[in-house]
Amino acid sequence: MNLHRQPVAKILLKKYFLFSSIERNRICGHCQLCNQDYKDKAGIFSNFIKHLKRKHLSEYEKTFKKQDEGLLEEEIIECDGRPTTELSTSKFKQAQITLAIAKHLIIKCNLPPNLVENNAFRDFMKECNVKWTPVSAKYLKHDTIARFKEKVIKIIHDTLSAVDHLTLTVDGWTDRKCRSFLGVTCHFINFKMEPESYLIDFVRLKSHSGEYIHQTTESILDRFQIKEKVYKVVTDNAASMIKAYKFGLTIDDEFNDSSREIQLLSKTNEMLNDSYEDFDINNFHFIDIQHSDEDIIDYGHSSDVRLSCFVHTLQLCIRDGLKNASHIPKVLGKCQALAKFSHKSSKMADLLEQLNKNIHKMNLTRWNSEYLLIKSIYSISKNELELITSMMDNPVKFSSNDLTLLEEIIHILEPFYEITVKCQSEAAVTLSLVVPSIVHLISHLHDIKQDISFCSKLVEQLQESIKTRFSGITNRLNLVDVAENDPYGDTLYFMAAVLDPAFKFYWIRDLQLPIHMENRLKQNIIQLIIDEMNKDSKKSKNDLNKVSSSSATITFTATSKVKRRKLFNYDDSNMDDSNESTTLDPTVELNAYLNDP
Repeated sequence: MNLHRQPVAKILLKKYFLFSSIERNRICGHCQLCNQDYKDKAGIFSNFIKHLKRKHLSEYEKTFKKQDEGLLEEEIIECDGRPTTELSTSKFKQAQITLAIAKHLIIKCNLPPNLVENNAFRDFMKECNVKWTPVSAKYLKHDTIARFKEKVIKIIHDTLSAVDHLTLTVDGWTDRKCRSFLGVTCHFINFKMEPESYLIDFVRLKSHSGEYIHQTTESILDRFQIKEKVYKVVTDNAASMIKAYKFGLTIDDEFNDSSREIQLLSKTNEMLNDSYEDFDINNFHFIDIQHSDEDIIDYGHSSDVRLSCFVHTLQLCIRDGLKNASHIPKVLGKCQALAKFSHKSSKMADLLEQLNKNIHKMNLTRWNSEYLLIKSIYSISKNELELITSMMDNPVKFSSNDLTLLEEIIHILEPFYEITVKCQSEAAVTLSLVVPSIVHLISHLHDIKQDISFCSKLVEQLQESIKTRFSGITNRLNLVDVAENDPYGDTLYFMAAVLDPAFKFYWIRDLQLPIHMENRLKQNIIQLIIDEMNKDSKKSKNDLNKVSSSSATITFTATSKVKRRKLFNYDDSNMDDSNESTTLDPTVELNAYLNDP
């Protein structure tokens, strides 16, 4: 709230003053608290605010809380004991301009703070406002932006204090100078039943050890007083991340040795001090922290707290398939060579511009990088492709078989790409997508295998990788017992899918299971939900009859050449041939939900 935005000030003061116009463009205000009259220029309310502050402090503090936008009343300059309106207005405008620069240019446009020290920028500002007084980058960082940050931290802290449960995502990053950082984001459902997320800290990571990551996370959570509210922690599959949360979030007191205190963003100027003067936002490009192959562990979940990042695991499946399938690494190497040259040769760049084509740049730290590269090259006609490759120092040749292979790869990987994009949504809950996505991929790979000429090995490798990396899900789908250390063995994935109205049990139809197996699978999942409900309920509930855990294998009915299913498309026409489940007896609420169309 800005105390000097005249309409706002007038509205707030009307609770205490009766205003009336008098001669010479002045107004009179009668204080209803002490029956005193005060005067000021029309549209100016400084004298009334001062009176309220000096004589009725409690009412002043209730009405005018200190904010970081605008000037406070004590900042109004006085001259010879009288308020100097012109000076106060000028200072107010100066503050507003500085705030606007910080808010819109530095924060929202990601421009470097030293922009305000650029001579051209200062000349521009003088053209806009002759009276504008230049400020330093140091003042902008340590004062203006710091006040913005304090306000944001307070808002986040107040919001999280009202939240009962939340989930964390912990990500590691490096910048172009190979400095490591750790970002901690919290996700929760607000009182409007809408998903919200906040980046609660972003700190320098001085060690990649699991112990240090654990300690850093603990310190951040303690500062916001939310450690007991954490339901799950989502990370990638790096060994250090798995080790960090192997035993949850509870640690011994000796672990918090004060000599090893971590410097966090809670100290207002930590990220703005002189040690960060070399930060240039334009060159600050975040990439995923790289791990050696032996560090990538996709198994072993000793704690119920940690969950693996689904999309990250999905990308590992894609890499498994492309790396181990015959013929594909060679063709992919040609694509990579062409992409590398196209981003170095100005002549090829000009040719691509003339052809209105673009070759996607290969980047192993970017999801779906191979798919986008292959698709961009396949979109170029054979004649144009020959023209482009002829410009290379060592031209690569794409045969007809190569192009057919690229086409098959695109068809095979397209659902992986669609799922990845879907799971990156910031405005929707994505946990419920995991099981339907895996089921869709299993069905897709089964259906497409009969139409593939060159990439059958890729399909087999993808099937095997999904079975291994998502064994907790595939075993449960096959009605096989899930071991404690099976990746993605958490029952949460199935419960979230069924409790999402967009999915319920619709996704089971993609498996084309015999009716008795479909019913058993549904019963098992419903029992998981009831068991979870009973954990927080003191009232006894009638459990369903337990079903035997004899193993079974998912089978598919033989089909002719099938058109690829659309992702998560469960329309009525697809449901006509589905199996009808027998009537179950869960809790009333669950039963009503599952039977609601």
